[in-house]
Amino acid sequence: MGRILLVTGGARSGKSGFAERLIAGLGEDIVYIATAKALDEEMADRIAQHRLQRPAAWRTHEAPERPSAVIAHEGQCCDALLLDCLTVLTTNRILARPIDWERTAMARLNEVEAHVMAEIEAIVTAASRSRADLVAVTNEVGCGIVPESLMARFFRDCAGRVNQRIAAAAAEVYLVVSGIPVRIKG
Repeated sequence: MGRILLVTGGARSGKSGFAERLIAGLGEDIVYIATAKALDEEMADRIAQHRLQRPAAWRTHEAPERPSAVIAHEGQCCDALLLDCLTVLTTNRILARPIDWERTAMARLNEVEAHVMAEIEAIVTAASRSRADLVAVTNEVGCGIVPESLMARFFRDCAGRVNQRIAAAAAEVYLVVSGIPVRIKG
């Protein structure tokens, strides 16, 4: 049975680098699950940098909305999986449901969050049935000020609930601050 290891921290805290070092110690056959979409030049550059820093032997799957399917399939034959990142996945799942952020009702927001959490539950289930360990990376977005817009507040709250659910299922949780990982669970 595979374990979930969660790596969290702020933007540019060193999360991905730490997760890559962590997973390198879990075996030779590594599957990297990317959730980012190259929607603009900046994101394309970030994706290119991530590709350069990870070993060429790692197999990459691009799964911007359904990484659970990759975990369910690849988790039976590889040593470990690296999912980078849950925060981008959350954004992708939120934006997959068109919303008029000026006139939306709470019921609609609950539906969107249910869409996000359905994939998170599928990830937890797939990881628990996997023979491989899953290292998941996420951003801690709840330490700042309360955002002004409904969309930003909804994203912050939804990402917080995603992180809580994955952390509850995780065997180990690491917080990375200024490049320094601190184990906070496990």
